Amino acid sequence: MSSVSISQQRGLYSNITEKELPEIREDISRLREQIGTGKRINRPSDGPTDYSVGEEMGRLDTKIDRRLSTIENAKSFVARTQQEVEGIGDLFAQAQEKGVQAANDTVGDQQREAIADELRSIKDEVVNRLNARFSGEYLFGGDQNQTQPFDEDGSINGTVESIGGDRTRPIGQGQEITTNVSGAELQQYDAGGAGPDSITGALDGLINAVDPNESPDDPTLSADDIRGALDEVSDARDHVFGKAAKAGTISNRLLAAQDQLETTQLNVRERKSNAVDTDIAKAASDLQQKQTQLEAALKVVSKTQQQASLVDYV
Repeated sequence: MSSVSISQQRGLYSNITEKELPEIREDISRLREQIGTGKRINRPSDGPTDYSVGEEMGRLDTKIDRRLSTIENAKSFVARTQQEVEGIGDLFAQAQEKGVQAANDTVGDQQREAIADELRSIKDEVVNRLNARFSGEYLFGGDQNQTQPFDEDGSINGTVESIGGDRTRPIGQGQEITTNVSGAELQQYDAGGAGPDSITGALDGLINAVDPNESPDDPTLSADDIRGALDEVSDARDHVFGKAAKAGTISNRLLAAQDQLETTQLNVRERKSNAVDTDIAKAASDLQQKQTQLEAALKVVSKTQQQASLVDYV
């Protein structure tokens, strides 16, 4: 009876060794991989449908990353544009103050000469800002951003069309946004005359009206002429601040597009995670259970071997 009982147990334990141990070891290896990689699906054979969803969401995530990078660069470009345009507007406000001083009837020629020199310095700074660069590109060069848009006297370097192009950037599926204030639209404005006026031309008009040396043979120049030139400068200033507001609107649109893309990206990443990522807590619990099963199975195997040896000896 004893020999039969041991023989039966030997057959039972042999089945455990042959069938359960390899499966348990495979499960342990798989769970360790899932915990180590953080992914439940590491290859198509782990789950074809989930693997396909994960790959698709990964590609979409990468595409969104590229668009977000484009928007971030555009935001920096627009912020610098707005900074320069507002700076030009502030310079026109300074020019107005100087012009008001010069229009005072008590101001003599020597004082007006000094004010005219200050106005020339202001104009030089305006031209410098019109030729401002960001990351190696001229802010107001239109779509020809490698060519300096304005000469030293403030005139256009080339044609109006050459600095009037739009810089567009993709912000979504089939969506683009113009991210620049072109040099042409910043420099030129309509003051109600026969043709377009220029902001640097308005400063030239004020300088000529203030400086007595510009028209030494014309005694008719007076404070009224300065006030007339100030009206042009005021129109130019309003025009410039209007373009600063446009840059602000572009910035707001970029922020809205960024928020929308970031929300979409969160949804994409969540869907990818649901498809392929490991539930670490569950995987760790399953691993512990499998390791316990393996230890129990190994004890059974060890006991089987001992009993088998005893039977063989008997």
